[in-house]
Amino acid sequence: MNVNEISIIVPVKDNQRGIDVLLTTFFDTFSAEDCPLEIIIVDNGSAPSISIDPVFLGRYCAVRLLTCTKRGPGAARNTGAKKAKGAFLLFIDSDCVPAASLLTGYVKARVQDKYNSVGYSGFVDALGDDVLSNYYVSQNIHLPPKVVNSDAEYSPKYLVTANALVCKIAFDSVGGFDESFVLAGGEDIDLALRLKQFGALSFASESVVFHDFNDGLIGFIKRFFRYGQGIRLVKEKHPDYRFPAPFTANEKKTLINNVLVILQWGCMYLGYLKQEREFLSEG
Repeated sequence: MNVNEISIIVPVKDNQRGIDVLLTTFFDTFSAEDCPLEIIIVDNGSAPSISIDPVFLGRYCAVRLLTCTKRGPGAARNTGAKKAKGAFLLFIDSDCVPAASLLTGYVKARVQDKYNSVGYSGFVDALGDDVLSNYYVSQNIHLPPKVVNSDAEYSPKYLVTANALVCKIAFDSVGGFDESFVLAGGEDIDLALRLKQFGALSFASESVVFHDFNDGLIGFIKRFFRYGQGIRLVKEKHPDYRFPAPFTANEKKTLINNVLVILQWGCMYLGYLKQEREFLSEG
């Protein structure tokens, strides 16, 4: 795999600033020699609509803007994947910016991969240094849990699409994202569980993006409530998938982190129960 075989796909809704920062950082970081094949931005119903600054057009890396009227990041990513020309699809979020090792980290993981994996989990660091940003990183919120494979080595339990690379042929073979997941939560887990029936998943820890967690405590609450709903949606398709048991703070066992752990798990559980009630009312 070479970097110019990679199509970057970024779904976005109401985050013009994030797209501007992402593209600015990208062209400040990568040269014509180490850039991907293309960057595909998919506007998922933003108001006002997302636009691409002309300064980013006609440069050494093609930047394309598509629209997706069907609600949900899964549908938006599928729209981008259908138009992608690369053999590998790199999914990142509009509130992330690339590190210099984003692409080469995946190339290195691919070269060293003895499993010929169909998907790779990159690393998600925090852009900021505030309490919540540090919590997200210390708790590995945007990193999948490690599981032991048949060779007694670690592989990701699933993929997190804040930074994940997928072979397009495998993506197409499993039908892409399930567009019934209209919330940003669970659709990446479902995709990964289906991909694992097609081939292995591996870590690419040297591939890094920086996530901007600038939505504060309200964003924190909404995010984990939504993740809880997503877990229940995943369980509907994959009955063996379980809601996580109560957990504790990882290496930073400060008072604030212990409080945030309780808040995180509680919001996820309430989201799970809300989705459960919706299923019961429909059935």
